Amino acid sequence: MLETSKDILNIVIAFCVLWFTIFVCWVIYYLAMILKRIHSVMETFTKTLDAVRHFFENAKDKVNNLTSTINTAIQVGQRVANYVSEKKEARGKKTSRRKAKKEQEEE
Repeated sequence: MLETSKDILNIVIAFCVLWFTIFVCWVIYYLAMILKRIHSVMETFTKTLDAVRHFFENAKDKVNNLTSTINTAIQVGQRVANYVSEKKEARGKKTSRRKAKKEQEEE
C-alpha cells in the first residue's frame, strides 16, 4: 500500500484536501449564519422605521386637524367679538341719546 514516498504524499494531500473542505464548509456555514442575522436585524430595523414613519404621519394628520379646528375656533371668536362690539356700540348710541335727551329736558 505505501510502497513509495509518492503514496505517502498522496495520502497527505488527500488529508489536507479533506481538512480544507471541512474548513471551507465551516466558513460557508458561518457566513450564512451572519447573513441570516443581518437579514433579521434589517427586518427589525425596517419595522422600526415603518413604525416611526407611521407615528409621524399620524402626528402630522393630527396637527393638521388641530390647525383646522383652531382656525374655525378663531373665526367663531372673531365673529363673537364683532357681534359684542357692535352691540356695545349700539348700546352706547342709545345711552348717549338718552343722556342728550335728559340734558335737553333739564335745560
